[in-house]
Amino acid sequence: MQINVNCRIPVARESESDFVVPILVDIVAPGKFSIDSAHDDLDSEYIVGRVWAERLDWFLAETLGFSPVHLCDAASSTWLQVYETLMSKKRNGFRKDLHLEDMVDDLVFVHEFLIHPEVPDRLPLLDAALRSISSNQSLVLMYHEPTEPPPVDDWELRDLGFKKIARSSLLLRDNQYRYPFGDAHPGGRAVEFAANAEHEEWLLDHWNSLIADHPSL
Repeated sequence: MQINVNCRIPVARESESDFVVPILVDIVAPGKFSIDSAHDDLDSEYIVGRVWAERLDWFLAETLGFSPVHLCDAASSTWLQVYETLMSKKRNGFRKDLHLEDMVDDLVFVHEFLIHPEVPDRLPLLDAALRSISSNQSLVLMYHEPTEPPPVDDWELRDLGFKKIARSSLLLRDNQYRYPFGDAHPGGRAVEFAANAEHEEWLLDHWNSLIADHPSL
């Protein structure tokens, strides 16, 4: 299986909005070999998972003289919540209880993700997607919203290094620290799954419903 990453990065960073980069990740599985009466049809590829995230280029913005609070305020209420949750009351650094290093390249917020339920092993797919859109100096965040059924189990989130931030609805993964899945599988773990057009159709239909409240995507 493969990870395809699509980013829209501005050529020049001239305003606050230029430092929030939208990212769309497709998880692609090989198709089953099929032969019809007309011709030999080689294996196709089908989308069986998708992740939508935004990356805030924190260090670059500060280097160019932009204030992080102004960036977050200009971006969205979600990013402003992220800023207010991570920063100390005096706004002079990160909260001490989060044990974050001062040197952070970027913040990645995962808005939505979806993997086809027939895929047998989703943990390595999510880990590969997160690694593809963040670096060792990244903070990765997402909402922790109880749903039924949940998109992933709490033990899977813990294995991926996510911890709930106290007094908030946010989960945080600091890429500077080791985490169980990464320790066990530093090079990732292969997932064997042969997909077909119906898998991709299901994924795209459910994805469109999932992001219906996000017209900007």
